[in-house]
Amino acid sequence: MNPVMTDKESSIRTIYRFTLWIFLAYKAVCIVALGFQFTDSDQTVMWQAAMDIARGDFHNLFWYGQTYSSNLESLLAVPLLWLNVPVYLALPTLSGLLSLMPIVMFADIAARNGRYACAVLVLMLSLAFPVEYWQTTMLSRGFIQGIACVSLGFYIIFRTRMSIMFALAGLLIAGGIWQNPNAIFLISALPLMAHRFRPLSRISIALSGAVAATIMWFALRALAVRHMEYIVHPEPPMEWGMQYFMQHVVKFKSMLSHTFYMGIYNVVFLALFIWLIPKNKYLYISLSALFVLFLVVIGFNKTGDFSNNVFFGPGRFFLAIPYVLLFFISFTEKDIKKINSRFIVVFLLGIAGNMFVQHSNIQFMCREYAPVFVEKIAELKKNCREIKKSAAENNIQLILMGDHYMQETITCGCAGFDNDFPVALRPKYERRGWLWSEYGKQIPGKVMLLDSHLSEDSIRNKFSFEKVNVRGNGYVLKTGNLNNKEIMQRLFPAEHFH
Repeated sequence: MNPVMTDKESSIRTIYRFTLWIFLAYKAVCIVALGFQFTDSDQTVMWQAAMDIARGDFHNLFWYGQTYSSNLESLLAVPLLWLNVPVYLALPTLSGLLSLMPIVMFADIAARNGRYACAVLVLMLSLAFPVEYWQTTMLSRGFIQGIACVSLGFYIIFRTRMSIMFALAGLLIAGGIWQNPNAIFLISALPLMAHRFRPLSRISIALSGAVAATIMWFALRALAVRHMEYIVHPEPPMEWGMQYFMQHVVKFKSMLSHTFYMGIYNVVFLALFIWLIPKNKYLYISLSALFVLFLVVIGFNKTGDFSNNVFFGPGRFFLAIPYVLLFFISFTEKDIKKINSRFIVVFLLGIAGNMFVQHSNIQFMCREYAPVFVEKIAELKKNCREIKKSAAENNIQLILMGDHYMQETITCGCAGFDNDFPVALRPKYERRGWLWSEYGKQIPGKVMLLDSHLSEDSIRNKFSFEKVNVRGNGYVLKTGNLNNKEIMQRLFPAEHFH
């Protein structure tokens, strides 16, 4: 029998529900402001995978062209594509939902334990991080999918009464970490859930799920490695060393600049966090584990591979830390209802100000170079249709991509606007190697070449051509009896081909 709620408790529950709807509405605005407006050459690879899976053309569990990270976001977006939602809207929507799912679940954990004021605080504090942070969480790049899986595993541990469900939790937690190791920071929260592993047999049940996920991951990876013609981005070497550790300590401020505010704002947040978290041995163990994991992570060479650019920022490595801090807060033992109401009003106004002062625009997000091409979706659609129009006017069936700065935004992204966009292939780093097997031996007679760096004289020495009016340099080449692979090899003799 549920205890009778007082009028004050009932009011706080109503405030929690209202805050939850406001939170969801604000996140929807964020998705529209970022996800529906901008994309990059990596996100369009995720578009391509979703479109392939939606029509039953499955090639690889992993991100196309590599054996690390997965296409989980693409797979989950497929039902939206079946409902005729355009892929350039479906993927940002899905990634946005994954980014807010852990926060909603952590708030629900607090609410179900009767701590509605704490649940409100979890929702509001999630908005107290820099704009670069939430922008990074919503990119359809595989950054958030591991965190979402681990968080769902935690939620199952708290909600289920069936021991067998711990196997699913273990599967999700281990699978999430294998998909993207940035989720590893969430593991530090496991001591807080020790009371849920009674009877102790639940530990072995959870471990069985984790082992199953690990076996599946490496079996699928072994299968992918057998088709190395599809692998153009080998897994980057992961080296740990004190030299990397010291280099990253020097860059400490810039490393965390996309995850936490610097200065007095962060001091206030830290003080509030220390005041709120429960004071018990399990929390101290979790904090210690989080600190140790952080020290280990900053010792890897890969952690220094970033710029002050949301699309290639440092925040992607530390994306799970704010989530785990919010998870800690959801266990607070403080009676938040007794906090001075004026303080609450000032605090909420501060959070609201942070929400609306920051702006999403391409100049703000791309303050430094990143090895991905970033574009407004509306502009990309316009460019793709110009290319398609020129291809149709010249009866072109295949587009060959040279050293062109738009990269996969054309080869993978343009089909997201027009299903009948001509196939476009790169000679080097073509992530869909199977297409070269299909089109490599075809003799087209003429092709469209998009290349930003070849001089017209160098092209003229190999083929006769007509220039076409598209963004970047475009040419219609008369290629005679050469097949597509021979055309590319003549144009780019030093390039690697599938």
